[in-house]
Amino acid sequence: MKQGCFYLNSSGRCIWRDVKVMEYFPQRLVGMLYLRVASPQRAFWFPRCSAIHTWGMRFAIDVIGLDKQLKIVKVVRNVQPANVVRLTGVDSIIECEAGCPLPLEFWQGQTLKFCVKEPVYD
Repeated sequence: MKQGCFYLNSSGRCIWRDVKVMEYFPQRLVGMLYLRVASPQRAFWFPRCSAIHTWGMRFAIDVIGLDKQLKIVKVVRNVQPANVVRLTGVDSIIECEAGCPLPLEFWQGQTLKFCVKEPVYD
């Protein structure tokens, strides 16, 4: 599974340092379902996706919609379990901890940068 970090392009600030990229159907289907709690530094990125579900989840999430240039175009806060969220005009979606203290709405219109983490083998 590809992993990396998201940075705010304008300031270089690290937004999420543990981003899991959900590229394949099994990954997309499961997403955050296996987690008991969300972590403030963890996010799940769904490229080429404009809708997500929270069926079977144990906690609420925040959903961020990005366009093809990774610009933040939509933010939906506090999506409760057993819901479906469709975001029009987005190319990808980020799921993160509900109520994350980041000023996501303030950053609408700003571009993110994704940096791939190289795998480390012991």
